[in-house]
Amino acid sequence: MGDCNRIAVLMTCHDRAATTVACLKRLFAAAAHLEGWSCKVFLVDDGSTDGTGDRVRAEFPEVRVIDGDGSLYWAKGMRTAWEAAIAERNDWDGYLWLNDDTALNEESLAQLMAANDGASIVVGELQNADGKIVYGLREGGLFTGNCVLVPRKVYERLGMICGEYSHAWADSDYARRALRAGVKIVSGGVVGTAEGHPNRPSLKGLRFGERMRLLRDPKGWNLHDLWLYRRRNWGLCAALASCAHLALHVMWGER
Repeated sequence: MGDCNRIAVLMTCHDRAATTVACLKRLFAAAAHLEGWSCKVFLVDDGSTDGTGDRVRAEFPEVRVIDGDGSLYWAKGMRTAWEAAIAERNDWDGYLWLNDDTALNEESLAQLMAANDGASIVVGELQNADGKIVYGLREGGLFTGNCVLVPRKVYERLGMICGEYSHAWADSDYARRALRAGVKIVSGGVVGTAEGHPNRPSLKGLRFGERMRLLRDPKGWNLHDLWLYRRRNWGLCAALASCAHLALHVMWGER
């Protein structure tokens, strides 16, 4: 391994080539400020039609691009990137989850490593243009998965992100697994900017068929992901109750 610690950067993207390229430029600029660490990016291009994968290959030949078919979304895409990193080598010193719409500060990676004790998950906080924290630590020890460092010891205890989710919930699921295992979750401070997005589309004013479609939409009010999250973390009864409650709200368009 030599005297350089290695970080696998895990990313997934779809149809926003300029945004993805800008994120990678900021990432490599931040990596230049690290001493004793090196980064390799594993990027899943999930069926982009705008040439994202080819553009990344041309501008960043050092990035490993994995092609998806458009069905992976965030959770499965991140799991696929993680699997590719492990297939290449199994002795990474850490795994950095990074959303491709994140603009990292030049000192961001140095900040994350400074907060890294090797046994805790380090969460980078992201601000919007108004200076409001939009992604990062959440109540109850949860976090959003936009910029998260998972050290090797944590990976060895918790494994990879759950690939059964389609889009949302997988980061909260990983946080709950960490809390149950006694793994600390700490802040790495503000490391960059990102624009916040609503978690789910509003149901108000939609026709019944459109509302029901959102129960199957990975980025909508996805019933499968809610079921999986509640069952994995609270059991069958809680999952049934939550899904029934959500289905009624969607049917009546109350959210």
